[in-house]
Amino acid sequence: EIEMQALRAQMNPHFLFNSLNSIKYYALSKDKEATADYLTKFSSLVRTILNNSKSHTISIKDELEALRLYIEIEHLRLEGKFDYSFDVDTSIRVEQAQVPPMILQPFVENAIWHGLMRKTAGGKLIVQVKDLGTSIQCVIEDNGIGRKKALELKGNGPGHKKSMGIQITGDRISMINRIYGIDTKVHIIDLVNARGEAEGTRVVINIPLINEDAS
Repeated sequence: EIEMQALRAQMNPHFLFNSLNSIKYYALSKDKEATADYLTKFSSLVRTILNNSKSHTISIKDELEALRLYIEIEHLRLEGKFDYSFDVDTSIRVEQAQVPPMILQPFVENAIWHGLMRKTAGGKLIVQVKDLGTSIQCVIEDNGIGRKKALELKGNGPGHKKSMGIQITGDRISMINRIYGIDTKVHIIDLVNARGEAEGTRVVINIPLINEDAS
């Protein structure tokens, strides 16, 4: 439990650091009213993250609400460079089904910072949550520049820092699997067209639902 608390403590500062960089960009390039609107969204997001981080698990509804807030502020920062959509199976009891907090956000952050941010236009981000019965499948897909190109461009612009959020999330997933006796799996797929050119990245996360009584 102490190790889990330490990992959650690492996750939130990493997330806030990236978000504050976004606010700095917005404050320097926008008028006061637009910046105030941005800060209002950010404050709602921070409050949500801090509330969620107090719990071992949260409902899928709460996880998706935090994720939507995060995507909204990044969408504002990038001035609509990408569109986004959520597709959640109606059969999922989103208020009861429990997942670890902040389990999806680092993968979405990666899609935006390393995939979509470098596209000139036409970016798309899709978040799907599918009902698999005793587990859910979360799919995060972008049509960005792809992992290979992002690696080549590493160090040449914003978003070049090592993705500590993904590393920390991997550590958390391993520990959650041990504590709850589940088998959460993450698959990362490089998307290509018929010519073998990169067309983005798809992350598939299979999360066994956690019994509230065990959390």
